[in-house]
Amino acid sequence: MKIIVKSTNFSLTPSVNEYINSTLMPLEKMFQGFGETEMRVEVGRSTFHHNKGEIFFAEANIGIGKNLLRARSEAFSVQAALDEVRDELRSGVLKFKGKKETIFRRGARSISKLLRVSPLARFRRK
Repeated sequence: MKIIVKSTNFSLTPSVNEYINSTLMPLEKMFQGFGETEMRVEVGRSTFHHNKGEIFFAEANIGIGKNLLRARSEAFSVQAALDEVRDELRSGVLKFKGKKETIFRRGARSISKLLRVSPLARFRRK
């Protein structure tokens, strides 16, 4: 998985960059069946005139084929915002994978129903 980081109204320090990689790289295990994926992460300050409140934000976009998983969070610190984004992405990926498995199982069930032989059918012995 390739992580592209962008900062807005915020200087991206090596410690923040390292925290982004350590927080979001474990999600790579969940994307192994989808091929090469790209994650775009944006972190920054939403406002400059506030001294209190949720002033930092983190946003992550993951493209899986034609689908886009997106998570955004605002918090008191960049690390807290990234933790919330990680949790949202994890739940979104599990939901996406569950839908794919459900569709596959539903198709397999309908095919097996078509291939079943009726118990009323009689077979002749030669």
